[in-house]
Parts: sequence; structure tokens; C-alpha cells
Amino acid sequence: MAVVQRDLSTEDKGQLRRQIMQLAWPAVIENLLMMSVGIADTAMVGRLGPASLAAVDLANRLVMFALAVFSAILIGTTAVVARSIGAGDTRTANQALRQALIMVIALSLPFIILGTLFASKCLSLMMVFQDSPDQHLLELGTQYMQITIPFMLCALLMMTINSCLRGAGDTRTPMIVTGISNVVNIVGNYFLIFGKGPFPALGVAGAAWATNLARLVGAVLVVKAVYGGHGLLSLNIQERFQIDLGIMQRILRVGFPAAIEQGLMRSAQLVYSMIVAGMDTVSIAAHAVALTAESISFMPGAGFSLAATTLVGQNLGAGDPDRAELSGYESGRMAALVMSGMGVLFFAFPRFFVGLFSNDAEVIELASQCLRLVAISEPALAWVMTVAGGLRGVGDTRWVMIITVLGFWGVRVPLAYIFALCAGWGLLGAWVGMVVDVILRSILLYMRFRQGGWKQVEV
Repeated sequence: MAVVQRDLSTEDKGQLRRQIMQLAWPAVIENLLMMSVGIADTAMVGRLGPASLAAVDLANRLVMFALAVFSAILIGTTAVVARSIGAGDTRTANQALRQALIMVIALSLPFIILGTLFASKCLSLMMVFQDSPDQHLLELGTQYMQITIPFMLCALLMMTINSCLRGAGDTRTPMIVTGISNVVNIVGNYFLIFGKGPFPALGVAGAAWATNLARLVGAVLVVKAVYGGHGLLSLNIQERFQIDLGIMQRILRVGFPAAIEQGLMRSAQLVYSMIVAGMDTVSIAAHAVALTAESISFMPGAGFSLAATTLVGQNLGAGDPDRAELSGYESGRMAALVMSGMGVLFFAFPRFFVGLFSNDAEVIELASQCLRLVAISEPALAWVMTVAGGLRGVGDTRWVMIITVLGFWGVRVPLAYIFALCAGWGLLGAWVGMVVDVILRSILLYMRFRQGGWKQVEV
């Protein structure tokens, strides 16, 4: 581990770890609840068969790619809020939230219109490597997208306000809002997918409408949380939303490299998904199942990443770069410990985890092999999540962008294509590319954090 300029006493380290846990545990619970939506969707839709599961998975990957443009606002605003709160400037933090909401609402309208109109064509492009695309899968995916995309503004409002609250150190409110939203989603899935009670069995369409209802509830709750609240972030309904170009420029100066990073990363993930989509329906479904099973480990990783983002950003904003650095290291160590344990469980009991999401024997067998393979990269993934979170928290998004693009475009996509399609390894070949990418990025991100150039980044 790196040596920083100032050593902390045992008592100070204990205090720092308590701070990390205080921030991390609500975020872990929030991510547990957030992931529970994906887990519940996969488990319930998986009971409809591989085609339905593959359709929902491909549709969601397209939407995640399109959402990359909003990352400039989310990441940039989080950094500005964290720095401002650390410096005791709540006025700027609240103004950053206002400007973020203006930008998100303005950008969401064309996204919603175009996404709804061209859903089928976009899904067809996803299956370009297939000789004859599965028309049933295409119809199901198009149906899912055309129902969910019109409600994406609700999801974006949740994402924006929750990001700002986390930057201010409030991880409890996003946890509660996400929890309520996810309960609505899971209950809605049960009634609408399978036709329980007075509701008809809508299948994939039922999963889409349950998602919409959950997003609407979440958006109402999170908007209410910042209007008339008593926290550090609090907006007044009587205040007009006026454009503040100075704050917007600060947000975008930090967020633009992050948007490039997310755009290039999501585009690489899209190409990676297209490589997988070029295989048979069982492989596509197994890919979705294995990723959902692995996502269980993301919950603690995301919590410690959030702790790193907040504490590294706030400590640097308060003029204490040494404590900021130690916050990043301690968050990384704690995340690696927990996620390594998850890796052991994935390797030892892969069928248990993937069996939660599918009852198809072929899907379970292939997904189990993938989960056992990715288990070895869990410690590296922990460092990727926490170190990248810390660097984003101080606005050092340029280097995160460079390393992310190198990993995805320079390693993951080429290796997946070579091993999966050229060498004929199928889905396992694509997952080999993923594992190599994660390990490489963990090394490069750690080297950047240790070098310390992020301490001079201006926000």
C-alpha cells in the first residue's frame, strides 16, 4: 500500500473507518434495494423463458448506453456539491442542484422522443452479428422499450437528486426513496407479469409497467425530499429556476470528461453486448443471468465507492489532502475484503446464485461457468469501483476517462471478439475479455491515485 504524507493514530483510523461505514452502509442498503429491482426483474422475467429474459436485457443495455450523456451532469454536479459542502458553501451546492435539474429536464425530452420512435431499429442493430435475428425476441424488446422510455424523466430526476444528496453526505434519504420505489417495482412485477388478483398476465409488458410505476413514485418522493427539507440541500418552491452559466460551466468542466468516459465505456459495452447478441438465445439469457448474479457483489462495492467519492472530495475541499488520500485507501481496502468474500462464494456455489434467476438447464450451466470465471476478478473490481469513485469525487475525471476507455476499447472488446467469435469459445470467451479488462484497470487506477496528481485538480 502507498505511504501518504501523514500517518493517522489508531484512534484517528478508527474514526475514519467509522465515517466510511456511516456513509457506506446506507449506500450498500440503497444499492441492495436498487439491485433487487434488476434481480427481481431477471428472476420473474426469467420464468417466462430465455427469449423474454434476453429481450429485456438487450433493451436495458440500449437504454444504459443512451443515458451516458447524462453522466456529465450527474458526476459533475456531485463533485461540485461535495467540494462546496466541504468548504461550507451550501448556497453554491443548492445552486448546483438547480442547474443540474434544468439541464436534465432539457436533455431528456429529445431522448424520450427518439428512443420511443426508433426502439425497434436500435434493437435490430444490437443483433447485427446474428445471421437471422430472433423476431420474437425483437418484438418483446421493442415492446418493453416503448413502454418504459416515456417515463425515463422520472428515473433521471431520481438519479440527479440522489447524486447531489450523496455528494452532500446524505446517503440515508436516497436509501429510503430507493427502497420504497423498489418495493413498488417488485410488487408490481408480481401482479402484472403473472396476472395475479384482478390484473391480466402481461408478461414482459407487465415488467415494463411495474418499472414505470416505481420510477414515478421514486421521483415524487425524491423531489419532495429537497423541497421544504431541512438538510444541507434544500430548495424553495417559490424560487425561480434561472440559468446560471457559471455553475453550469463548473459542472460541465468536471462532467464533460466523465461524459466522454461514460459514452465511450457504454459504447464499448454496447459493442460487447452486440458480440454476445450474435450468439444464440441461450447464450444471451445466460449472459444476463450471470451478470445479475454478479451484481450482488456490486452492492458493497458501490457503497464503499460512494464513501470514497464523498470523503475524498469533502476532505480535499476542506484543505486536507492527506486525509482525502487515506479515505480512498481505507475505502478500497474495506471494499476488497468484502468483495473477495463474495468472489469465494461465487466460485464455490455458482449454481445456487444463477439458479435464482432461471430454471432453464442450459442457461444455468453456461451462466455458472461464467460466474465462476469472473469470481477471480472481484478484488480487482473492488479497487476499480472505490478508486474511480475517489478520483471522481475530486473532479479528476480525465484520468478515469483515459483508463476506462483503454480498458474497454483496448482490452475488453477486442479480446471478446477474438475469443468469443474468432476462436469459437462462445460466451466464456467474452467473459475472459471482461476479467482481463477489470484487472488491468484496477492496476492503472491505483497507480493514478497513488501518484497524487488529483490533489491539484481545480473544480
